[in-house]
Amino acid sequence: MAHPHLKAALDEFTAVVHRTKNRLVAIPAEVQRNLGLEKRADNHLVLVSIREHGGGRWNHNYFKLTYDNEFAIPSNIPSLKPGQMVDVRIHRVIADVPAENAVKQPHGAHLLLSLAKRARKGWRSDGSERIDEYLRDDF
Repeated sequence: MAHPHLKAALDEFTAVVHRTKNRLVAIPAEVQRNLGLEKRADNHLVLVSIREHGGGRWNHNYFKLTYDNEFAIPSNIPSLKPGQMVDVRIHRVIADVPAENAVKQPHGAHLLLSLAKRARKGWRSDGSERIDEYLRDDF
């Protein structure tokens, strides 16, 4: 079964594989505007289906876009040659965010320790210094 993201395409186009740019495919300007893509240094990742123009098997890959919103056809698709027309469907555009900038959520023991540090209404704050008095109050 295909991945659920492949059911719908955000946009599709036909392009030519560059002869001199190491099998790069440029995303047309109109498609770039439709998807909100801009020229940027750390560009996005895209989930793309690509095949020979007019028919054939769709190949599904994630690509890292270049500064100019182009992507290189990987070596696992040897049937696509430079100068050839290809059909492209873009399914997802994913922002490329460095791991050190991502929000880190505590998990495991760190989660338990962070929960234990939170102040709770009605909980003792004096530790175990007055335990005998607390026990006497309960009786």
